[in-house]
Amino acid sequence: MKDTDGLRAHMRRHRAILAPKFATVDRVFSEQLGDTGLATWTRPTGGYFVALRVLDGGAREVVRPAAEAGIAVTPAGATHPHDNDPDDRVIRIGPTYPTLAELEQIAYGITVCVRLAGYERLTAQH
Repeated sequence: MKDTDGLRAHMRRHRAILAPKFATVDRVFSEQLGDTGLATWTRPTGGYFVALRVLDGGAREVVRPAAEAGIAVTPAGATHPHDNDPDDRVIRIGPTYPTLAELEQIAYGITVCVRLAGYERLTAQH
């Protein structure tokens, strides 16, 4: 990277690798969570993370079974200062490392955890 053009070319290569991964996460989340009211998520056009927002008080309830299933997820609260999300709502998803095939399985697994935690929360409220 000798100059700005070299840096831009390098970043375009990164985008070519990462864009399909972010698209996979968005597709699976949209299919599985889109109309449920259980979660929303960012659709970043840059950066390395998707912010998944679940029902208030539910982030830890999503991360725990995901970890038990072998899905490496950033700890709940990691998006906030001192790892303290006051609403226990935001989960940072980093789709950059896994292969596309692995990532699709991971995304489906996360949505299962979101649905379980969300429906348990909703059921407990009634």
